[in-house]
Amino acid sequence: MDSEPSVTAGGAIFPRLKALGVDYVFVNSGTDFPPIIEGLAQAAAEGIELPEALVMPHEHAAMGMAHGYYLMTGQPQAVMLHTNVGLANGAIGAINAACEHVPMILMSGRTPVTEAGRFGSRTVPIGWGQEMRDQTALVREACKWDYELRF
Repeated sequence: MDSEPSVTAGGAIFPRLKALGVDYVFVNSGTDFPPIIEGLAQAAAEGIELPEALVMPHEHAAMGMAHGYYLMTGQPQAVMLHTNVGLANGAIGAINAACEHVPMILMSGRTPVTEAGRFGSRTVPIGWGQEMRDQTALVREACKWDYELRF
C-alpha cells in the first residue's frame, strides 16, 4: 500500500495565504522556523504557487512593511516572527496596525511542545529558555482573533 504524502503546516499554510491574496510574507526568522522552511521548499519544488517570503532585518521592519503595503494597496499581508522576543519586538507594530485598523496576518513560532518521543521535540537548551506560558498575551489586545496550533 502506498503511503499518503504528508504535508507539513509550513507546506500547507503558505499556499493558502497565496489563495487568500497575500503576495508577501514579511519574515524575521529564528530557531522555530526550520519546519516552515522545509515545508516551503517542498511546496516550491512541487510547483505550488506561494507568496514571496521577504526576510526582514528586524521585527519592526517586518511589521512596518506589512502595514505600509496595506496602506498603499489595500491588500492585507502576512508577518511571521520568531517566538518569544520576536513577537515582543513586533508588538508595537501590532498595536499601531490595530489603532489604524490595518489588517494583517501575524504569525509567531513557538518552542516544541514535547520533550521527547516525536520528531521535532525539544533537543537543544534554547527550547526551554524560549518557552512562554501565554505568548499571545503580548499582542492579544491588538488582535481580532488568535489561535495556537498544536499537534
